[in-house]
Amino acid sequence: MAYRWQSIQLNIQSRSGLSSTYLVTAIGSFCAEAVIHSLRHAPQSRVVGVSTLPREWSAASVMLDAFHRVPPARDMPAYIARVLDICQAEQVTHVLPLIDLEVDAFTQCRDAFSERGIILCMAPAEAVRISRDKWLVFEAFRDHPDVHPIPTWKMEDPAIEDLPFPLHAKPRDGRCSEGLARILDKDDLIYLRKKLKGRPYVVQPLLDGDVCVVDIVRRRDNQQWAAMARQELVRTSNGAGVTVRMLNEPALIDAARQIATTLDLDGCINVEFLVGGDWPLVMDINPRFSGGVAFSRLSGYDMVTNHLRCFRGEPLDPPVIPVPVIHARRYVETTFAFPKDQSGQC
Repeated sequence: MAYRWQSIQLNIQSRSGLSSTYLVTAIGSFCAEAVIHSLRHAPQSRVVGVSTLPREWSAASVMLDAFHRVPPARDMPAYIARVLDICQAEQVTHVLPLIDLEVDAFTQCRDAFSERGIILCMAPAEAVRISRDKWLVFEAFRDHPDVHPIPTWKMEDPAIEDLPFPLHAKPRDGRCSEGLARILDKDDLIYLRKKLKGRPYVVQPLLDGDVCVVDIVRRRDNQQWAAMARQELVRTSNGAGVTVRMLNEPALIDAARQIATTLDLDGCINVEFLVGGDWPLVMDINPRFSGGVAFSRLSGYDMVTNHLRCFRGEPLDPPVIPVPVIHARRYVETTFAFPKDQSGQC
């Protein structure tokens, strides 16, 4: 079905009696539509979205009450200043960051929002600090009796020279498979050490196995939690699952639960595992919604709604055991009419 922006106002312009206004970042990201879909069902609320791209370049913008452009989160001072201005203009009560770089930015600027009474709906600062650093994830769980991270070394560690090849080199704060490099032999290792000298990289063994992920939500004040696991059958080149099989795997769920407890989690995060050996190996901890959070909702558990409940002090829905179905994602086209002041010419 095609949509035209001028006719998609959804009769949502100015509503009275609103209790909450949610600001969703990065509305062009994989999980944005699922997040907005859940927020649209919240009573007496508005949903505001932001993106670095024009409104007409993001199909999810048709689901919003208001849209604003922002600078890239890499320019943190300009990004945060712009978001704060939007929060004031739109009377935002809650902010939901969707991508890693924005989570990083908000983590460093929490006080600017709390001083204005704006709730950042995201993992605690220490949980973000550990999750966003592959070395710190390894350090946090290397001696854990039940959580097993992928063995990890710093790039400069001499022990790497005695490891069997092939290996993976990854940025410590890498995201979406950016900056990955394979090390096939000692010549590759010498070359990469020289090329990446001074840059924070880690090295891990290149292992075979199935990629399985767990969406987990935990309310810190009473330690309620729920989780949904799935195997990613088809993934994009940047690691987003587009076809998945829902799982009832206690080992995965329990490992995710213990990770959430160790990090003293508040809200929803995603944990990626490599499964194929004696136990699941932790690949990554994403301190945000996963790109496939919609799959959890399709199987009966709305992670976004329960994420919000963590910050409202409301009870979480009880855990759900998913039916072992396969979910697949598809793309849907959306059409926008050009504003009158644009010719539509390239």
